[in-house]
Parts: sequence; structure tokens; C-alpha cells
Amino acid sequence: MPDRLALMGDVHANAAALRAVLAAIEGAGMRRGVCTGDLVMRGDRPEECVDLVRRLGWPCVMGNTDRKVATRQRRPPDHPKAQRVGSRPWTTNQLSEPSLAYLADLPMVARLEVRGALVVVMHGSPTDPREAIDGDTPGRDLRRLARDLGRPACVVSGHTHVPLVRDEAGCLFVNPGAVGEALDGDRRPRWAWLEVGRAGLRAHLETVPEELARIRDN
Repeated sequence: MPDRLALMGDVHANAAALRAVLAAIEGAGMRRGVCTGDLVMRGDRPEECVDLVRRLGWPCVMGNTDRKVATRQRRPPDHPKAQRVGSRPWTTNQLSEPSLAYLADLPMVARLEVRGALVVVMHGSPTDPREAIDGDTPGRDLRRLARDLGRPACVVSGHTHVPLVRDEAGCLFVNPGAVGEALDGDRRPRWAWLEVGRAGLRAHLETVPEELARIRDN
């Protein structure tokens, strides 16, 4: 059986969607995976989501919302900005010290191998989680990025919430889509997986058939 690696990210504190995706991954017989970050903010279960991902022990990289929460000081719980559920101050106040420390320690880039194939994981770019790879990213930029990353077989990223598979000069660029937050009317959580077989590395995009993702309103 070819080696397989589950891909997920952009959880945004949506515990119901995260549990559904993890159940789908387990049901598919996969025990190994990675997370592209943005575990927290805008959802109402940040502590549960961080705890679930931390306990998995899978490589996880820092997203822009993770960085916001981990690097800014807490506000008093009675502060007006800390009253809005899902906001940065509210989220910070919901997280335990171990969860905050976990977010603060997340790397910008993670590297691992799947049966000898190098896979590089990041949220946006290697230096800025707010940058993104999408369907309009020029091919020359992707080729340069692959070269700078050591010519991996696959680059996995997140941030856009839009599932993507692109092959550029022999490197697969994959975005599994968002677990917890949709950008349009399709509220089904997304994930993906890689497999290495006789035909080489392949990516598969998956959807959980339950409307558990929230619609982002901005």
C-alpha cells in the first residue's frame, strides 16, 4: 500500500468541523498528517481545537491568526474588545498557558518525508503567513519558491481557504482548503491527502458531507 499523508488547516476554532475532519481521516485509515495552521480566532472553541491538534502530535505550522494570538498581550476580560466571541483578545483569554505556548512555538515551515518524497508545509509563505499561493500565482514564482525550498516534491500551504492542486515543474502545490471556515455558501469542511505509489506523488482533495464550516463575513 502506498504511503499516505493527511493534510488539513484553517481550523479557526471550529471544533465540530475539526472533529468531523479527523473522523474522516481516521475512517480513511490514515494515522499521519500535517496542519497548515490558523487553529484559532473567529470561532468559539479555540482551546479545544488547539488541544486536539497538539495531542495529535502532527507537524503544524504557524498561521497568521496563531501569530496574532501568541504574540500580543492579553486584555482584561472586561475590556470591550475582549467581549466579542472569536476576536483576538477574546481568543487569547480563552486559551490556557500550555496552548498559548504551543502556538508561540509553531514554526513557519515544517519538512517531512513520505516514502522518500520531501514535503514542505507552510501557512502562506516561508517568511510571512499572510502571503498565499493560489490559482493566479505566476508559475515563475512557484518555480523560484520550489528552488529556494530545496526542490521538494510537494509544497503544502493554506490561508486562502480554497482547495488547490497545481503541478509546476514537477513540484505539487497543494492547499487542502479550510476545515472550519468557508468563503462562500458551501459550508462543508475540507481536507486533502497525499499518496506515494508507483506513479509518484499524487494529491487528493476531500470534503466532509456536513455543513459544519462557518461562512466568513468579511
